[in-house]
Amino acid sequence: MKVQENMPLSDIVYYRIGGKARFVVRAVTKDELIEAIRFAKSKHLEILILGLGSNILLPDEDFPGVVIVLAGNGTSFAMSNDSRISAFVGETMDDLIKFAFDHSLLGLEWAGGLPSTVGGAIRGNAGAFGTEIKENVLSIEAVDTTDPQLRTKTFSLAECRFSYRDSYFKQHPELIIVSALFALQKGTKEEVSKAREIYQKNIDYRQTHHPMEYPSCGSVFKNITQSEEVEKILSIWPDVRELSHNKWHDKVSMGYIINRLGFAGKRIGGAMVSPKHTNYIVNVDHAKAQDVRQLVEEIKSSFEQTFGFSPEPELMIIENNLA
Repeated sequence: MKVQENMPLSDIVYYRIGGKARFVVRAVTKDELIEAIRFAKSKHLEILILGLGSNILLPDEDFPGVVIVLAGNGTSFAMSNDSRISAFVGETMDDLIKFAFDHSLLGLEWAGGLPSTVGGAIRGNAGAFGTEIKENVLSIEAVDTTDPQLRTKTFSLAECRFSYRDSYFKQHPELIIVSALFALQKGTKEEVSKAREIYQKNIDYRQTHHPMEYPSCGSVFKNITQSEEVEKILSIWPDVRELSHNKWHDKVSMGYIINRLGFAGKRIGGAMVSPKHTNYIVNVDHAKAQDVRQLVEEIKSSFEQTFGFSPEPELMIIENNLA
């Protein structure tokens, strides 16, 4: 377990925004993760968990606690039978997918290019192209940080309570995911080859359609999925009903909404709503957390005035009062 002091969090997270952390601990195994939690508790300090830091906005002020960075080294994957893979929380989704391909396993190719660790994908029930991570999860191991013994518990798929971009673990931050067991499907040589093509196609799609040239946090808002909320939007914008059904899997795209509300290219300080994908707020010039938060609030306000309810952020925002 490696401990660093007074480390700029802007050097760690995708957004390149954030003050210094009093301590940063990198954990690449279950034992190191437990050791890092014990280290924080011994100093009576708050814990902040990071994976790749690809969906989080940190405050500009310093964080006086312990940041635990869950990282992988590509060696934690294990086969429990011919179609199940276990993985440490810090491994990247990309490495997991490649391991699955190497063992002729299918089911994760939709996540090609997803900038996430295994833990981040599970916590937020990551999804793309009509598929979600919950469809591949069999069980989750997590540690309860309120338990003095830091014992781990195994959660079944049902106990994970997955919903759109949500899970039991997201609602209970005292639980830190340790590892996951995935159930996949054995494929033929031809099927694996086709899956690799889908995987690469999805990577190419992200490169083409997402503003990868600037630091960002990915999608800022969740798409609109609740049927009653979708209907509210369609009652005001009836011309998007066909798009909702045929292209967005009966949801409504927040990128489309933000663009139609006129926010493409809107800039505050060093932060800008990307014209390439308007559900991205990108860091174009040393943006501050307040720049991003102000854009988020302006989009929410315009949305509420138009549709009568508030969109839900997908971005995890750590407020100043937690720092």
